[in-house]
Amino acid sequence: MIKNILNLEGAYSLSENEQKSINGGSIPPDGECGEFVVFYATQEQCLAYPRNLRPAYIGNNQCSILMAPC
Repeated sequence: MIKNILNLEGAYSLSENEQKSINGGSIPPDGECGEFVVFYATQEQCLAYPRNLRPAYIGNNQCSILMAPC
């Protein structure tokens, strides 16, 4: 089954660190009101956050967003 999945166009195996960083959704991490937080996310996941959170893909699977004001 996994060979069939990996044969799909664009599919690839995740490294062990990438597997550990998967959190199953796009819920912003905990942080103080109005501060920027950095967390692991792919570029696609990062840029899918609402524009008011000012998502910025930093590279190396790191994303920065601005936490909502209090």
